[in-house]
Amino acid sequence: MVPVRALILDYGGVLVHHQPAELVERMAEAAGAPVAAFTAAYWAHRNEYDLRGDARRYWDAVLRDAGSALDRPARQAVRPALVALDAESWAQYREEVWRMAERFREAGGRTALLSNCGPEVIARMRAQRDAARTFDAQVVSWEVGCLKPDPAIYRLTLQRLGVTASAALFVDDRADNVASAEAVGLQGLVFTGDDSVEELRRRLARSG
Repeated sequence: MVPVRALILDYGGVLVHHQPAELVERMAEAAGAPVAAFTAAYWAHRNEYDLRGDARRYWDAVLRDAGSALDRPARQAVRPALVALDAESWAQYREEVWRMAERFREAGGRTALLSNCGPEVIARMRAQRDAARTFDAQVVSWEVGCLKPDPAIYRLTLQRLGVTASAALFVDDRADNVASAEAVGLQGLVFTGDDSVEELRRRLARSG
């Protein structure tokens, strides 16, 4: 296996934990919808939001399809609260992965954040973290007009890092995203939670 010279990390589920159930429940309550219906609508429209970055359109669609009990003025009024809760739900940082990326970069490796993510979520992260200290490149779907698992977004990330595909390790919690990256030639790791932290550490140590 080619030594890892670049580390490319997904955001949701890797650099941060998955959404806490309590925050999803609070969003559903604010939306005036059952949790199951809210969750289904939330994800049904997420790719479009992550690609276009239109929060108003996104939340209008979520409230509509979740069967919100709120009337039109109430739906408009609750939108800022939903935006804030959503951003908070994706800000439960997995500190050990951030530290691993920082150490890898300090040792001379190249690092990138590669995320399907809308503007409000990524803006909160950038306000809270010095991402430029951790990552040489930040490739965010709505900023580049491309979503994982489109091969083009992996090629763009490699171009920004200035590395070959075979020397890059891509880490994501979705197997389809990792499979697409591997088809482009990257090394891949499907991140399944705390156990994967140690696996990532071992993979990087073998390349040291």
